[in-house]
Amino acid sequence: MNTTQSRPVTTPEDMLRSRTLADRFFGRAADLPISFVLDGRPLSGIPDDWHPVSNTRWIDANIRETIFEGTDPTTHLHIRVECTQYRDFPVIEWVAWFSNRGQTPTPIIRDILAMDENVQGASPVLHHCNGDFNSAEGYTPQETRLKAGDTLAFAPTGGRPCDGAFPYHRIVFADGGLTLATGWPAQWSARFEALADGVHIRIGQEKTNLSLLPGESIRTPRMTIMAWSGDATRSVNLWRRWYLTHILPRPNGQPMRPLLACAATDEGEEFTAATEENQVHYIGDFHRRGIRPDVWWIDAGWYPCRNEKQERKWWITGTWEPDPERFPRGLKPVSDRASRDGADLLVWFEPERVQPGTKFDLERPQWLLSAKDNNNRLLNLGNPECRQWLTDHVCRMIQANGIRIYRQDFNFAPLEHWRQNDAPDRQGMNENLSVQGYLRYWDDLLARNPGLWIDSCSSGGRRNDLETMRRSVPLHYTDYGYGEAPVKLAFHRTMYQWIPYFKECTLAWDTAGGPNASVQYGKERFDSRVDSYSYHCGMAPMLASGLDIRRDDYDFAAARKMIDIWRQSANLLLFGDYYPHTPFHRSDREWVAWQFDSPETNRGLIQGIRLPASPDETLTIHLLAIRPDSVYTFENPETGETKRLAASDLNRDGFTFKLPPRNGAIWFYSATSK
Repeated sequence: MNTTQSRPVTTPEDMLRSRTLADRFFGRAADLPISFVLDGRPLSGIPDDWHPVSNTRWIDANIRETIFEGTDPTTHLHIRVECTQYRDFPVIEWVAWFSNRGQTPTPIIRDILAMDENVQGASPVLHHCNGDFNSAEGYTPQETRLKAGDTLAFAPTGGRPCDGAFPYHRIVFADGGLTLATGWPAQWSARFEALADGVHIRIGQEKTNLSLLPGESIRTPRMTIMAWSGDATRSVNLWRRWYLTHILPRPNGQPMRPLLACAATDEGEEFTAATEENQVHYIGDFHRRGIRPDVWWIDAGWYPCRNEKQERKWWITGTWEPDPERFPRGLKPVSDRASRDGADLLVWFEPERVQPGTKFDLERPQWLLSAKDNNNRLLNLGNPECRQWLTDHVCRMIQANGIRIYRQDFNFAPLEHWRQNDAPDRQGMNENLSVQGYLRYWDDLLARNPGLWIDSCSSGGRRNDLETMRRSVPLHYTDYGYGEAPVKLAFHRTMYQWIPYFKECTLAWDTAGGPNASVQYGKERFDSRVDSYSYHCGMAPMLASGLDIRRDDYDFAAARKMIDIWRQSANLLLFGDYYPHTPFHRSDREWVAWQFDSPETNRGLIQGIRLPASPDETLTIHLLAIRPDSVYTFENPETGETKRLAASDLNRDGFTFKLPPRNGAIWFYSATSK
């Protein structure tokens, strides 16, 4: 069996496909791939009678931007389309802005689509996913073969872009395909209609039917398309490489690196029992045990959050200041202590959700949106005064408290708060302005706090569209199944394909008390032994170790060994090319195996995990990206075993894992010429 895989680097054929698409979409203003209805007239692109102009500039050595602009002489509606082409990857992007440059409101603009185009190709198969919705069924990849006349439509639930849908799609044709991402951190919709010779794609904000007031602007989702030749496996690694080069945040100008996160607090709900004293104490405990985290994590509950019974409840949000009872000097003593041991302070915020009776609700009710049958108030980031106040306040918090990682959560569906507050001739306006405000808020936080980076959370992973990911990483990619190994390994399989940087923890519920063991930080109790299996199931670019620093009988030496193995693995997990070797499944009766390969260094790793009920003692895989005429040296850092196998032997016989139930193994490999 020949398992040599073509390298997932950009080829001339990829670039030709991308240029052909770009020439068609961006050749003339009238051919731009947007469409809309203005005062009852269906239009596409920027019509010739709007006197469009274009200008091109190089943003850097690899990115060229062309801006098309035109104005309707009758309504004074102005359209600006920003188009981006990459020279190092076969990727094109665009976003459109609609502005009223007149003195009176525009006629109704409706059905605005960021993409309304046909793409050609034979035998299309659409790869899609159902996103995250706090269910074992989340992140399920699906492949649907499209026949002429077939239509598939997608939209998230409730206004968060990954809630029950996933704004990332792949169309596989007979000889290549397209990868699409919809950058819209709210309610998008997508419709794929199969034609005789391709697919008609319509994507945009789900609902627009509005008049723009003088001076107002709205925008479309940002569309990203990667064109590629070959098979879907190759497209996955092209996407990963482009994402890591151009999307993954670069705090202080450096790429994100793998990080170890640790946390501890006393009994209580989330971090409602965290104090200056116990946080400083536990950081010291980790240091004394030889565990050196890169991130010290303080999650929900560090602010004043008492309910009417004077109980602290983390979800009483709306007062964004350290609780003076527990942190009389703020969080700075904690960040200073963490910094001395080389750790950055991560702090959880949820500014968009405001509870009745909190400081924000009482002092600034004019900045809040309410909805029927929902107790949450939504902070209106579409209001510039509100957004600026929040930006200034949070920047002061970040700087005064030594916060290096800003973690933003969003724990309710906002769609009805937007739509119930839209006038009949302004449908979609609150959502659009809120999206603009949200992205501007994050941009300003990053600009005003050099070195800061952002963790995107939304009841898990429900707001991880590409516009959000340009500014953040999704550490907490789901709220479901922290210790349910078969499920979270299935989630990993999808995450590695689309969003390579995420966090995983080392919980294993089959031995540590079940799901409730992870709900309350202060109530977790783990076995004193270190569970190698849980570490294998927790391998990810960020690791959150589940060791209980409060226990003197914990096997910290074994924990240090597994953390060292994770550190050896993590760069390959993040930056290597990714090859899954087992099908997507959630069964505890199966194995999971995958490979991460670095062709630039001739190194890689393979990992096999035998889940608890698997009856099969062995699993044989055939590695991909094998270098012919090479000899491979394999090393298992956990057992110290080594193996040397020729490429020809690997191609013929594969590599066999042999493990007892509920166990895992990582083998690092390096290739040398014969």
